Amino acid sequence: MMVTLSVTRFRIAGVLVDAADLLAVEGWHPEANPVWHAIDRAAGYEPGSGPCEGESLSLAAWDALSVHLGNEWPLVWELERTQAEVLAALRDSAVGMRQVAA
Repeated sequence: MMVTLSVTRFRIAGVLVDAADLLAVEGWHPEANPVWHAIDRAAGYEPGSGPCEGESLSLAAWDALSVHLGNEWPLVWELERTQAEVLAALRDSAVGMRQVAA
């Protein structure tokens, strides 16, 4: 039996926090280890394989981060940021998701 979990605000927030945790350990770099890569891994999404839910969760987390950044494209935004700014944006975005959900 396969259990399908829905994409909820709490799960999206969890992906954002997990992505920040990954980058905190591995080190963030806009080209070598960008935000999108950490979000995909935190969501359990591997392009070309894996469950569709991982992709949906990854896209939802990406959208939440973009909204948090004032609808700025995160790939461009992260180019001129520090690791501390990137981690803070991911964590703050997660807090925002949890507050809306509460």
